[in-house]
Amino acid sequence: MKNLGQNTQQPPKFASKLFHWFCGSAMVEDLYGDMEEIYFSNLEIYGKSKANRLFWKQVLSLIFSYALKSRKANAAYSYRASSISPALLYNFFKVSIRTLIRHRSFSVINILGLSLGMSICLLSITMFYSLRQFDLFHVKKDRIFTINTLVINNQVNDKFATTAPYVHDHLKSYTNQIEEVVGINDGFSGEVKINQNTLPISGMYVPPAFLKIFTFPLLAGNESTALQQPFSIILTEKTALRLFGHTQVIGNPIELAHKGTFQVTGIMKDYPGASHMQFESLVSYSTLAAIEPGLNKRFEDYRFYTNSYTYLLLNEGTTLDQIQTPLDQIAQELSNQDETIELNLQPVTNIAAGENINYSIGPSFDRLTMAFFILLTLIILAPACFNYANLSMARALKRSKEIGMRKVVGGGRRDIFIQFIFETFIITSIALVGAIYIFTIIREEYLSMIIGAEMLDLSINLQVMIAFVGFAVFTSLLAGIIPATYFSKMKAISSLKGGGKAGVLFKSKLRNGLTVFQFCLSTFFIFGAIAMISQYYHSMNYDKGFDEKGKVILPLHGIEPEIIAHEYSNFPEVSEIAFSSGIPGTGSNNEVWVQTYQVEDSIAVHQMFVDNSFLDLMDFKLVQGHSFIENLNQESEIQIIVNQTFAQSMALPENEILDKTFELPNELTARVIGVVDDFNHLPVMKQIQPFFFRYDPSQFSFATLKVDTQNVFETATKFEQKWETLNDLIPYEFTFLEDKLNAMYDQLKNPIKMFGFLSFLAVSIACLGLLGMVVFTMENKVKEIGIRKVMGASVPQLTRHLSRGFLKLMLLALMITIPLAYAFYEFMLQQIIFYNRTIGLMEILSSILILSLLGSITVFSQTIKSAKLNPVDNLRYE
Repeated sequence: MKNLGQNTQQPPKFASKLFHWFCGSAMVEDLYGDMEEIYFSNLEIYGKSKANRLFWKQVLSLIFSYALKSRKANAAYSYRASSISPALLYNFFKVSIRTLIRHRSFSVINILGLSLGMSICLLSITMFYSLRQFDLFHVKKDRIFTINTLVINNQVNDKFATTAPYVHDHLKSYTNQIEEVVGINDGFSGEVKINQNTLPISGMYVPPAFLKIFTFPLLAGNESTALQQPFSIILTEKTALRLFGHTQVIGNPIELAHKGTFQVTGIMKDYPGASHMQFESLVSYSTLAAIEPGLNKRFEDYRFYTNSYTYLLLNEGTTLDQIQTPLDQIAQELSNQDETIELNLQPVTNIAAGENINYSIGPSFDRLTMAFFILLTLIILAPACFNYANLSMARALKRSKEIGMRKVVGGGRRDIFIQFIFETFIITSIALVGAIYIFTIIREEYLSMIIGAEMLDLSINLQVMIAFVGFAVFTSLLAGIIPATYFSKMKAISSLKGGGKAGVLFKSKLRNGLTVFQFCLSTFFIFGAIAMISQYYHSMNYDKGFDEKGKVILPLHGIEPEIIAHEYSNFPEVSEIAFSSGIPGTGSNNEVWVQTYQVEDSIAVHQMFVDNSFLDLMDFKLVQGHSFIENLNQESEIQIIVNQTFAQSMALPENEILDKTFELPNELTARVIGVVDDFNHLPVMKQIQPFFFRYDPSQFSFATLKVDTQNVFETATKFEQKWETLNDLIPYEFTFLEDKLNAMYDQLKNPIKMFGFLSFLAVSIACLGLLGMVVFTMENKVKEIGIRKVMGASVPQLTRHLSRGFLKLMLLALMITIPLAYAFYEFMLQQIIFYNRTIGLMEILSSILILSLLGSITVFSQTIKSAKLNPVDNLRYE
């Protein structure tokens, strides 16, 4: 009889599948075996084409035959029913547990790899769940929408979360569609003076209807009248306790520097953290016009949309199309030949997890970022699942007889498939426990890397746990589908003869490709972590255009600058003192719109208020003109000192900028008296913008002290003792400017930590996968190793021979990844850090060294062990 296992020609696949599908539960192995014998006989006599036609003819004739119908009717059992019987599942459970215990080392590798891969996926699951809870506490959430503005002109093509007050003023007439329209402004901030002490406070300007739309209940006060009068303020419960120590403060006055005296008209219950609005207080919207008389004129300009937001409460039954029509009409009125305006609605529940929009209130966790993070977690998980598949298939020789026996006693493909999927689920369930443990360890560190993490709740509740279990089922299918499919297709005879070996070895190219992919992934993350570390130290040591060494920053917190200057200048450690409204290099300066006759439109310019000593103390380079004059009278003339970029933005040569005048808001005029060399008034991640210094002591918020740094601890102690005599309510802040600037680059630490953690996961999973493949290869080469050793091969020779293939795969991964990683991170750093460091040879060599070291340790730990085995034991093994 012909050895069918050696014949390379097989019957038509589709005809075979059609036959088995139609037969269903009927036992037709004997019929199909006879059909195969006839097919091979016809193949030798007539050739492949005619043999295929005759096989199709047999299949079609049997499908409609009485014999097959009888077999199906008299089937001994229902195949589908037997596949899901509790007894069978219990048997699978016992066999799975025994297999895990019998192969402990492989079980540990699988569980550890899956735990590492699943742990970061649990982070994405909990974060996604947390984001979906934002703003769900509002009772009318389904009818609340905000309006976004899309601006398209020659300079801008972007979407803003803000809208001009012009928009919500015009929408108030659409009462058929809209129940309430509110415009809010999030620009409220200041320092509260209470009992001669000063405390910071922030919030939003809102109209009375704000409390009708949103669910922010008051503990005290009248919701209808609390925000009607100017200079009315509602405090959150937490803010009231911070300012007064209790919440019984209705009617109490609050004095804010440069803004006036406010009256507390309400105490709000602390709102849930899952809110896109984050505020300490609500101030009546009518206060804006009282504080800034020129604001109403700017409100008439449709382009004035900074800090201004519009929210709608739609009437019951109103569709989005009904409200979009008036929005399109308003947008058309605002548009002109040079600029196009579009207005779009966004549900309040989609703001936190929606698209990334400029000027969004609160931190934004946009969909693109979340999708990228989820994709990244799946990229980490996939190698762990493939490692499980590889290691499972590597054990095929050990389990082929078990599979053969199951098929001999009546087990079908589906039984075998379910068995291995069930076994995978048990392993992933154990791995899930380990992943949850790792998740609890890394959760806090992960939150520390996210802006606005205080708004997120990554705790585990019932819904999250259900999602975890569902994820474990998904991982079971992802990890177990390949081995389950492979084992279920094994023939009973070839399984009993140990025929699984050929099938596994046939897929060696797939395994090698997977190994290369894992090391490519590891190299990519290692390269990124090293590149980020190099950029971090480059940013800290970058020449920012001023001298930050030996400078102490002291917030004034309402204390008069003259008092600070008098008290702290008496310390021998202090050589100079200067005052300013912000801190250079940190971006702590506001913007102002400047208009000039040389330029058709206004431009945004950063400004900082300083005294006449500040430029000399900070060692700014004055390239033209002179510094400010002490006790300058700003009422007669506003003098400014600009940077070189300011002159360029005004289309003026640098040597012609002196004595030029420019229009500022509130009909003020400023004259240039000096030009300083460009310096990084923003962090080095951002490009230098137009900037000028102004002299105005009423705006000072910080004192900068030039100190002797020989005995820092003693100096700090003296400064703190002096501060307690001036303001004992606010803790003293002893901060060196150099440390303050370095803290600005802590945001670079977050990607460093992230890439470092991803590198750890990727390298660990890759090394575990490599370890499994090395063990698998050593088990399949035990006879070869024994013969080579008997023939005189030494341990070093055997080690080189056994390791060569794996080291080649690592080299291939490095050759593929290094150029790609270099191009990617070079481009990425240019996008996020304007004054970046070019990636050099150090980053490349470090990445190669780290990966080579880890991979070599993994490979040599097993190859040396195998090479040292007694050849007698090796030959006896098979």
